[in-house]
Amino acid sequence: MHQQKSLDLFEAFLYIVDKLWSIGRKHIKKSKRTTKVILTIIGLLILGEILALIWLSSTVSTYKNYWISKAKQSGEITYLALGDSAAQGIGATSPNRGYVGLIASSLYDQTHKTVRIINLSKTGAKMSDYLKDQAPQIKDIKADLVTIEIGANDVPGFNANKYRSDFKRVLATLPDGAYVANMPVFNSRPASANSARLASKIIQEELKAYPQLHFVDLQKQTTDHQSIFGFAPDLFHPNNLSYKNWSTAFWTIIQTSEHIKSKNPFKQT
Repeated sequence: MHQQKSLDLFEAFLYIVDKLWSIGRKHIKKSKRTTKVILTIIGLLILGEILALIWLSSTVSTYKNYWISKAKQSGEITYLALGDSAAQGIGATSPNRGYVGLIASSLYDQTHKTVRIINLSKTGAKMSDYLKDQAPQIKDIKADLVTIEIGANDVPGFNANKYRSDFKRVLATLPDGAYVANMPVFNSRPASANSARLASKIIQEELKAYPQLHFVDLQKQTTDHQSIFGFAPDLFHPNNLSYKNWSTAFWTIIQTSEHIKSKNPFKQT
């Protein structure tokens, strides 16, 4: 999985180099001075991108350790986060600026109660990884709020029948009241964009058999608010801007949910 991530980062780097060089060639004048200035700018941009990719790669272990530490803290509300690198907050400038951290902040702002976050997500996790590593731990955790976004790493090499079968197994592991997102828009990966839409359709269809779970339309939220400024340095993960959209998608449903209102686990006494 680490090797695959390194390849993804390298491919992203090559893509950026190619784009910058194309821009440079297009605008280079005959003047040697102008050429030198443009090439210097391109070089600085490439250096900045390399450093950003190195930073992004380093956050995988840093953010993992952050969430392990957070889970040891007590809180009046227990929030269980499940999923992949997005739940870890990879791409954000700090773990708590990912969508999980933002949801926890919204919980605190609404209830004025401290929030304990148990984040079992894992960078690079596919649905099979979730079923093996995260799902078995759920039964031992008494959570007031559960969110999950999983399946993005299953989109490359998409097989509709397998995706549906695996997601059915995922849904069967979730506790009542969990908030389940479909896929975000894959606008930086055009080759996978249609597969992501099909995956989202499968998720929504399969959720109909689980009325006790809540559907979060992440595909629509991220499509409606997509931005060229919404990517991390690898041009795949969300950044701070995009994670705000992710948290909005979840929080809009959480705060209006009849299930939450009826159980009222956040009611102040």
